[in-house]
Amino acid sequence: MKFHYSLFVYLVLLFLFGCESNDPGFNPSKNTSTDYHYKTRHLVIVVIDGPRFQDTWGDPFKVNIPHFANELAAIGINHNRFYNRGATYTTSGHTAITTGSYQWMANDGSEIPFHPSIFQSWLQKHGANPNQAQIITGKKKLAILSDCVDPKWRGKFNPIVNAENRDDHETMQVARLILEQYHPRLTLIHFRGPDKYGHENDWKNYTKSITETDQYTHEIWQFLQNDPFYKDVTTLMVTNDHGRHSDGIRDGFISHGDFCEGCVHVNLFAAGPDFYSNREINKPRQLVDMAATVAILMDIDLPASSGSVMWELFK
Repeated sequence: MKFHYSLFVYLVLLFLFGCESNDPGFNPSKNTSTDYHYKTRHLVIVVIDGPRFQDTWGDPFKVNIPHFANELAAIGINHNRFYNRGATYTTSGHTAITTGSYQWMANDGSEIPFHPSIFQSWLQKHGANPNQAQIITGKKKLAILSDCVDPKWRGKFNPIVNAENRDDHETMQVARLILEQYHPRLTLIHFRGPDKYGHENDWKNYTKSITETDQYTHEIWQFLQNDPFYKDVTTLMVTNDHGRHSDGIRDGFISHGDFCEGCVHVNLFAAGPDFYSNREINKPRQLVDMAATVAILMDIDLPASSGSVMWELFK
């Protein structure tokens, strides 16, 4: 009964918010190579799993994210009103980020997305080697992001996936090696720490892991700016798949999965050669808008996406 009620609420919210940031001028199918004029040639997405906005950018003092606050903010844009308007679970959130479509997913890794991802679409359109599109995650179940149900795409144009249940420092080591060795053009790096320690009711390590991912993200940006292949032609986008319950809601930061402010309010930070710098934006946006924006930057088609291009990021 509880599941059916949650599903009903999800469908209602999807109807209400699905068009919240629609841009009627955007048609991914018209994003052809003749239209392409951006400086971005490579793109890295970092997903920090499950911190609350109030514990990151929503904190006026930003005590858990010193590198974002003191260094990265000056070179990029932060979206303060960024939301997961779908199911606030790991697999569903990542599916929204990578396909541009909301889908109520089993959260155990037992089902794959309906629609092709930015990775499959990019590999198909550009005929690239699979090692040029890579997914590196700290949760084994996120291997589902490499494929989709659509029979025209299933088993085709699959990116390379490195998905293991591991601590964030190990994921960072793997990501660094892959970036150095293969120089993928489209990459997703996932850090599980905040979600893991939140579920364990370990506040100390929950906040510590947020600070660690802040450090890792800073290190990734520094690497991108010092590597000749990536320097000045790479966009970095950093977000969360979901938040956690607000204080006073159910068991607070321990869990997530409903539509309270703490669960739906996530963050987006973006930096790159085509974006403004040193700005904060308060226009409401949502996870599916990331894929639409990636499609423009990386010259791919995502006709199944319900997202809109975040033109306010662009110079």
